[in-house]
Parts: sequence; structure tokens; C-alpha cells
Amino acid sequence: MTDARNYLHLLGQGRGAARLESVGGAPGTPPPKSELLDKLEAEIAWVERKTGVRADEDAKRALLDNANEAISHLYGDGVDASLGEDEMSGLEAVVRADGSRPVLFVEDDFVDLQTPSLGLFAPSLSRVSDAVRDVCRSVGRVDDPSPEVRLGYHGTAWVVGDGLVATNFHVLQAIAPGGVRSDGRFQGRLKTGVSVHFGHEVRDPLPERRFPVRRVVAVGREGDAGTRHPDFPELNFGGLDLAILELEPVPGRPFPAPVKVARGDDPVSMGGLATRGRGVYLVGYPGGSTSPDLFASIFAGVRGFKRLAPGAIMAGAGEVAHDPKGWILTHDISTLGGNSGSALVDLDGDGRTVLGLHFAGNHLRENWAHAAERITSDLDAAVGV
Repeated sequence: MTDARNYLHLLGQGRGAARLESVGGAPGTPPPKSELLDKLEAEIAWVERKTGVRADEDAKRALLDNANEAISHLYGDGVDASLGEDEMSGLEAVVRADGSRPVLFVEDDFVDLQTPSLGLFAPSLSRVSDAVRDVCRSVGRVDDPSPEVRLGYHGTAWVVGDGLVATNFHVLQAIAPGGVRSDGRFQGRLKTGVSVHFGHEVRDPLPERRFPVRRVVAVGREGDAGTRHPDFPELNFGGLDLAILELEPVPGRPFPAPVKVARGDDPVSMGGLATRGRGVYLVGYPGGSTSPDLFASIFAGVRGFKRLAPGAIMAGAGEVAHDPKGWILTHDISTLGGNSGSALVDLDGDGRTVLGLHFAGNHLRENWAHAAERITSDLDAAVGV
């Protein structure tokens, strides 16, 4: 799907078209430009109220002007529009504010269903609210107190066993500089003071939920040189970007419960949950990125909070180019650096089953995750099942 067609599709969804129409199908009728810009301003005002941080007026005006130009170009040229990075950044701001692909603050382990940008996702999230709360409680931030770490963290982790969390291997590399893996084994030393913090919500009403990282339990195997992505050489789809960490117990502070993970050997689903068009959501900590966040340029410090973002699977495992093992899926959720290691969770089903481990994204185009149903044996071996 071209960038222009993708945005027209998303904007049609945000206005009221069926959210789960085929990802490659004809979009609904996009709303007027004025309506989209009004929604963007409303979302900015909402964040001001939620965080108590005043938007920078010059940056706000620049963002709105950028969005205005991008919508004009998109509506003028339609699916043939050739979009530059600035224009796509403007459109990304729009789809995160109009209900197409919002990014929501987690508060008390859930989201505020009155958030203006929530749009058509409100009924879906309300239906599985208890399950979403369970998942949010079990997702934490990989914190690093080193003074050179500007935002204080490197990524996201989620509970996969008693006192065990799953994250990306590249997140582990950030908290264990110089560490290497060979044949699925890790050699290296963790930095002092690293921990996983299951709080850090926008208003932080929760008691302390931080646990030191004790040790590295297991890592995914690295890919061969021949399986590097031809367009993104830092990615190797033949490798498993996974690390399992053990947390240190803290007296009087119980570990969060493990999440439910989809299995490829489930006799009911038969490894077929994570299919194209399925509604999903992601819980993590966006913000540590060189890519433009919706509010990064207009709010000071509104980054690193726990967020929930809904969307859909774009391509299931076995449908993704340059994936020799057929264990990668793509999704269209709005993500940024800091989301690395996030849990990708089923929204259309029970609202609690993890369908993927997010590990990378081609900003504003697609995001990649390891499909849980394709790595069942690897996860079992890693957590000692």
C-alpha cells in the first residue's frame, strides 16, 4: 500500500468507516480538512489538561501548518500524492488525533475513555477493560539511572513468567554495553542500577512498582549475515530480537502476574490468531526516539509515560518480505523509540493475549513484531517451560 493510500484509508476509518475492513481495501470517505485540524487542536488541549504542561505556541503553530499543507496535498492528489517526510509527519499527527491511530495515556492501568482521540476504539477497549488492565499492570519500563541516558530508560518489557520479563535483545544491549550473544547465550555485564518499573503513568497515582534486574536468563539467537534486511541493514529478520530478564524480588512488593501469550500449538486457534486486519493494541513507553513524536516538539517532558495505542495487523507471519523464518508480522500502530520490547495484544478477541513482540519500525510506514505463535518453542526454552 502506498503512503498516500494508507493515510486516506486511516482517515476514512477515523471518521466512522468499519475499523476492520481489509487493510488493503477501499477507504471510507475522509473528513473535511477543517474537521481534522480541529481534532488535532483538541488533542493538544487535552494533553495540556492531562499533564499540566503548556504547549509551546510557536511549535504548535508550526505543527498545525505542517498538517494543513499535508492534508491539502493528500486531498488534492489522492492516492497519487507523493509525500515527503515533513508531510507524513504532519499526517501522523492527524491520525493520532482524529481517532484513526491514537496514542493514549495509561492511567491507573487503563485509559480515559473520554479522550478525544479515542474515536471508534472506545467500545472495543471498554468491552475488554478488565483484560486491558491486567496487561497494563504487567508492562514496565526498562530504566537506566546512568546520567548520560537522557530520558532515563531504553525500552519496554512485559511479564512472561514468575519474576521474568521479555524485552528485545537490542534493549538488553543498551543496559549491558559490550554484551554479545552466541548460540543463544549471552555474555556481558549489566549496568549498575538498571530496573523494570511497572508504573510511570501520566499522573502516577500508583505505589512504587520497580524491581531491579537481577540477571539475563536467555536471549534469542542471532541471524546469519545473509538474512540482513536489504533496505535496513541494522535489522536481521533471521534473528530473534528477544531477551528474558530475571527481576530481583522486593519485600512487600509482589511481582505483576504473567500475561497470556498466544501459542502456535494451541489446538483451538491452531496458530492462526495473528492474521491480516486483526485489531490489536500495544502497551509501552514511547518517547526515546529521534523520530518526531506528535507532541515531542510542542510539549516539554511529555515523554516516557506508559501509553496504549490501538491499530491493526497489516501482514501476518509468512506474508512479510525478507523474513526467511516466517516469524514476523507487521502492524500499523503509532510507535516510537521506547516502544521496543512492547507487547502487541489481541483486541478483537479476549483483549489479553499477546500476539507479538514489537522490535522495530520504518517510521510512518509499518512496524515489525515477532509473531508469538511462531516463536512458541523459543519462548518455552527461554523461560524454562
